[in-house]
Amino acid sequence: MKSNNKKRKKVGLALGSGGFRGSAHIGVIKVLLENDIPIDFVAGSSVGSLVGAHYCLFKDIKKTSDDFLKQQEKKYSYLRDLSFNDGFLSGKTFENDFRKLFVKSSFSDLKIPLSIISTDLVSGSSFIFNEGDLATAVRASISIPLAFSPLKFKDKFLVDGGMSNPVPDDVVRKMGADVVISVDLYNEYRLFHKQLDFSKVIMRSIEITLFNLSKNTLKDSDVVINPDSSNFSKDSGIRTYFSKDVFQAIMRNAEEETRKKISEIKKIIDL
Repeated sequence: MKSNNKKRKKVGLALGSGGFRGSAHIGVIKVLLENDIPIDFVAGSSVGSLVGAHYCLFKDIKKTSDDFLKQQEKKYSYLRDLSFNDGFLSGKTFENDFRKLFVKSSFSDLKIPLSIISTDLVSGSSFIFNEGDLATAVRASISIPLAFSPLKFKDKFLVDGGMSNPVPDDVVRKMGADVVISVDLYNEYRLFHKQLDFSKVIMRSIEITLFNLSKNTLKDSDVVINPDSSNFSKDSGIRTYFSKDVFQAIMRNAEEETRKKISEIKKIIDL
């Protein structure tokens, strides 16, 4: 018989980078909550920082799902944010929209402790946000090189967190998590395109880098959830970022993969 006085293990969630696959994180969180799995800490990289920030702020996964589904319709407007300086897009429209999405909140407003990962072009190391303006941190973390201009922050030039730590399980462990659940969105990714152009070569090169890097950044994970969204890469790269159908299909797939892990998670947490 389990003692009622036994101290509960603290659970940390590491939400990995993955571009259009980000709705998988929503599916994972949804199923964890349905099964009474606590979430005490979150660390997010790239799209994982975006989903993590929203959930940690509102602590309402239905609101997160609804808000991001609505955002699918608005993403085309971001393509007008052209720069052609140190990135195709300046990132300013993204940041302003994030500020509205997060109601101008800062880390101090969060209901769950959060760390957001970015990468400093100067040092080549990760830079972790855990204080200050939430929208600024997310803008830095999602800034894929060449697609977005780097964010100038103090003495740093910050780009996508996935370039240095695509699945930040070590970060959430250091935050105080006894059990780390990681979501790896680059667990499988194949090249389906027979015709290549400049943008496809660049994006494919980044994906290969993240695929291999993520395999070496899961050492602090107790459980790894691997939603397989590789099938969606057969579609147009642009379409996958704006499609509500793709958003919902990836979320459902992640829900299924998470349910397969619930027994293992409960055993580790000793629920």
